[in-house]
Amino acid sequence: MVRARTMDEVYNLLGLAYRAGRVTSGYQAVMAALKRGKVVLLIAARDTSPRLQSRLLALSRQNGSQGLLFGDKATIGAALGKPPCAVVGITDANLANLIRQKVREVGA
Repeated sequence: MVRARTMDEVYNLLGLAYRAGRVTSGYQAVMAALKRGKVVLLIAARDTSPRLQSRLLALSRQNGSQGLLFGDKATIGAALGKPPCAVVGITDANLANLIRQKVREVGA
């Protein structure tokens, strides 16, 4: 019960960050934002291919941001009001810290 509620809080924070204009979503957009140094926290869906997961996490480390695996494409997309989404980049440090904390509570 607590785990499910905390996961919902993560998705709610993703939606809030998106509505605030602090989320970049989709592979191309996130890659461009990473290269510009705008992404503070990268979140890749757990149901993306292992190859894509390792590539995204490596690119986030190379560009000085933290990368996490969390959730699934459909639920991340729904949180943003979009179709399924494999990767999002959080561009606000405060929102990134809140999301990172909630993800740790879930243990994901």
